[in-house]
Amino acid sequence: MTAPLLIGRTAAHSRTAPPTLGDVLRRVRAAETAGFDAVVLDDGAAADGTRARFEATTLAAAVAAATDRIGLIVAPLPADQAPYHVARITASLDHLARGRTGWLAGPADADGRTAELIEVARGLWDSFDDDAFVHDRADGLYWRPDGIHRLDHKGHHFDVAGPLNVARPPQGHPVVAVTDPALAGHADLVLLGAGHDAGTVRDLRRRAPGVKALCALPPGADPHALLVGSGADGLVVDITAPDDPSLALPRDLGVSGRAAAEGATLRARLGLARPASRHARTAAA
Repeated sequence: MTAPLLIGRTAAHSRTAPPTLGDVLRRVRAAETAGFDAVVLDDGAAADGTRARFEATTLAAAVAAATDRIGLIVAPLPADQAPYHVARITASLDHLARGRTGWLAGPADADGRTAELIEVARGLWDSFDDDAFVHDRADGLYWRPDGIHRLDHKGHHFDVAGPLNVARPPQGHPVVAVTDPALAGHADLVLLGAGHDAGTVRDLRRRAPGVKALCALPPGADPHALLVGSGADGLVVDITAPDDPSLALPRDLGVSGRAAAEGATLRARLGLARPASRHARTAAA
């Protein structure tokens, strides 16, 4: 069996006093040292009755500056966010974190808004070719005019002209995660809740062959049995403190030596290919 992926989830919110930046940093650094592949930074924006001290993407920028290897996945942004704003802030985070970021998109909805939001964001991330910025002082050329592309998306929910005003992210596209299996075809990662079985994972892989499926690890459950029984690619576990028992999982599962080298992208760490720009594919054709 391939070494499982491990993603921690840590809350930046509470029903009482929310954690400080120091609290969050200690948890994330402990997960990085333990060998976790990524952490989900959840500010509780969609939760009722909780208090948060930080907005998730702002928090991720601060954590990126204080970590070296671990992936940082920001929890769902508010449902009314415009695609341009989502694409711009996640692309900026990927540059700040040197290719270590991901975005946990919202749940599926009956009229397809979330799926369209993801696809518009992907299109905007492709606004600039990878080699569009030449910084040629001698010729006074900052970028190649033919290396920038409008999106001109007109859909059911969004009309977005583009282009994005941020260079293409280091990962091409930040890692897109979802929690709803219905969105698997639009995502790189599906973070399943507790109770999903091998049938769910098989169905995901049939509908979206390249997606990675991870299952939540309930308290007291046997991680080995869950991985074998579900056939999932890895586990998602809550990390509540820098000495949380779940931080022993990389050692217990034999993956603690897999700590990513500094400079490795989150996509590389998760075994996900870097997507080619849609414009590069068009040009090749």
